[in-house]
Order: sequence, then structure tokens, then C-alpha cells
Amino acid sequence: MRTGAVIIAAGHKSSVSPFQPMLPIGDSTVIRRIIITLKRAGADPVVVVTGARGDEVEKHIAGLGVICLRNKEYEHVQMYDSICKGLNYIEDLCDRVFILPAKFPMFLPVTIERMMGSGREIVCPVFEGRRGHPVLVAGSVIPFLLDYKGERGLRGAVRQLEKRVSAEEILVEDQGIILSVETDEDLEYGELPFKRLDIYPQVQLTLERDSGFFGPSVAQFLTLIDHTGSMQTACRQMHMSYTKGWKTLKEAERELGYPLLVTRSGGAEGGFSQLTPKAREFLRAYLTMEKELKERARELYNKYFKGEKEGEHETII
Repeated sequence: MRTGAVIIAAGHKSSVSPFQPMLPIGDSTVIRRIIITLKRAGADPVVVVTGARGDEVEKHIAGLGVICLRNKEYEHVQMYDSICKGLNYIEDLCDRVFILPAKFPMFLPVTIERMMGSGREIVCPVFEGRRGHPVLVAGSVIPFLLDYKGERGLRGAVRQLEKRVSAEEILVEDQGIILSVETDEDLEYGELPFKRLDIYPQVQLTLERDSGFFGPSVAQFLTLIDHTGSMQTACRQMHMSYTKGWKTLKEAERELGYPLLVTRSGGAEGGFSQLTPKAREFLRAYLTMEKELKERARELYNKYFKGEKEGEHETII
């Protein structure tokens, strides 16, 4: 079962709280910590909806392998509109989706793992009687969320849906699900003792002949082209020039010996780009191998660095 995530970092005008997803927190930032925690738990794809300071936010997280969508109307719409933008994009890419705003960075990996273990259509974490973030929804309920027209946003949509689908509240000892980090004061005077990110093995798969020509960035590039139908859009989402994207594509084609894209430019219906059948098969094999390598790396880390794992929850000073 594939689990994705939608993170809202658009900074809506209607919000009463400040917009600081890049606020430093320990050895990371608010939004990077959220992304890293979700991805380490296996969430993929991760979609980040941006708006205010969009270029700055997207560059800040460009190396984390996420998909960025820009809500250009963020000043005139509610947060739920950005949620729907993310859900509409990710709906056909995974079986279930975590949803949260970019201000709850301190939820624990064990909470995510427990939520992913549930088979319900809506899963909400609860700490001392209070629901928190993120919320996990099955792909089957996304159409209902997209059609919701109430005034209470995601909370109202979830409450309404719970009367019609299977739902579960998971009780957790994780205060991070309810504590937002939006200002320096939240860090200085907050109730939660902030912890460093766990040490984690980062394994990257690169295929090469004389030198590497196909790695994570090329895989993400092709995945974005496949999702959007546009090489130009994929370049923009990766903050890469079109010239560099074209050069990267041609180098991979030269090494593999067959075309990766079918393209059409202009015309009444506009241009498009799509992966060739062989390219889609190759990309699928690469991503599957990469996933297995990461799982094996985690097993080896737990075997050889047990002492580090036992001491990973020290408080930041």
C-alpha cells in the first residue's frame, strides 16, 4: 500500500498565525523536519503546496525529493483550498495520504508508523483527548474531501466523513501532534523538550557506466514529467533550467540506448511530454530497487549501530 503526504506551506492571508515554515528548529527547520520524518516513515510521494515566498520555500526543500505545487491564489483563499489542490494532484498516485499544515514538526516517527498500521479510511492521532496532526485518509475518501463545501476546513470535512466511512482515533504519547511551532517564542518557551532528528542511513542508488548517469534526481525528474505531462513543469518544480533538464535527459538516453520521452510541441491542444513504455518500465525497476536498498540499509544500521540508536533521543541544548 503506497502512502503519500500533502503538506500545506502556502501562508494564507486568512491565517492568524505567522508564516514561518523555514524557522530553525534544532539541527533542521520546521518544514524540512516534517518532510524528513514523513519520508523516513515511507511516505512517497510528498507534495508541498506553497504560496507566500514560494521560490524561497521551494529552494529550501529542493534536495528532499518532494513535489512542489504553487497556489498563486493563496492570499484570497482558505487553507482548505490548498489542501484540495494537493489532494487533487496526489489522488491517483497513492492509496492513502497524510495531511497537515507546515507548523507541526515535532510528531514522532512511532506515531506515523502506528497510524500506517491502521486499516481504517480516516485515522486521527489523539494526545490526552485532543486530536492532532497529521491526519491520514484513504484514497477512497479523497473525492468526498474535494467536494466538501463546509466552513470548518479539514476538521469539518473529517467530522462529516466519519459518519459515513470507517474511522479510528489512535491514542498516542506524543505531544508533538498538538504543538505548533510558528514563532521563536514557541521554541524558547514551548512545553515540549525538542529532540534532534534520529540518525538515519541515507542510501542513494546511482547507475553508471564510466560515470554516474541515473540517480535520485533523474528519477524524480522523470517521475514529475510522468505526473505532469510537461518537461517544462518538471524543470520548474525542481528549480532546474530547461537546458539542464534537456541535457540530463539526453545523457541518460545516450547511456541507456533508447528514448525516454515522447514529446509534442504547440498545436491547438498544447504540447505534452510522456515517458516511453521502456522508460516507464526502467523507472519502475529503479524505484523498486531503491526502496529495497533503503529497507536493507535500515536493517544493517540497526545491526551495526545499536548504541547510536539507543542514544538517539537526547534533548538538544
